[in-house]
Amino acid sequence: MYVMRRQHRGGKSVEKRQERDKRYQEAFEDITQTLWRCNEKYNLTEEENHPQTLRFKLLMERCTTERRLLEEISLPCRFILEHFSTFMGKPDQTLGFSFGTLEVGRGILNDFCIDEWGNVFLIIGSIRLGWRDADYQYLFYPDKVILRSFDRIKPEIHLFFNFAFKYSKLIPGFSEVATDEQTLYWHPDLFNDVE
Repeated sequence: MYVMRRQHRGGKSVEKRQERDKRYQEAFEDITQTLWRCNEKYNLTEEENHPQTLRFKLLMERCTTERRLLEEISLPCRFILEHFSTFMGKPDQTLGFSFGTLEVGRGILNDFCIDEWGNVFLIIGSIRLGWRDADYQYLFYPDKVILRSFDRIKPEIHLFFNFAFKYSKLIPGFSEVATDEQTLYWHPDLFNDVE
C-alpha cells in the first residue's frame, strides 16, 4: 500500500559521498583518539561539575555523534539528519513535529545527537524528541518525513519543515535511500532531484 520503489543509480554523486565519508570517518576517529589521550593524560573529566569538564564532555559527545552518524545509523535516518544540519540553528528555517496525537508547533532545530544503540535525539527549541533508528521505517515527502515504527503500537512521528529536501541538494548523493529497506515510501517528486 505505501511501498513505492524505483531503482536509482547514484553514480558519481554517491561515489563522491562515500569517498568523503571515508575521509571524515578517519578524521573523526583520529579526533576521538586524541580526545581520549588528552583526557587520560590531563585527567580532564575528574571534576564532574566544573564548567570546563562539562564542555569537554560535550565536545566528546559531539565527536561521538558525528562518528555514529557515519557508522551506526541507517542511510535514511542519516539523510534526514544531514538535511536538518543544513538549517540547524537558523531562526528562519523551523522544524515542527507531531508524536501520535501530540501536536507541537514549530521551533528551531538547535542540535541532534546519536546515543548508543542508534537512539537519535532532535533538540527542537526546548524539547528533546527521540527514537531508535532500527525500530522505524521512513516515509519521505518533499517537506516532511513520517517515522513509522515496526511495532504498530508505538505512534508515528511526523517531522515537517519549510526547507524542503530539494534545497539542501543532498538527494543525488543519497539516491540509494529510495531503495533502502528502511524506506517505506519515497514521494515521486523527490525523483526529479535525482534524475
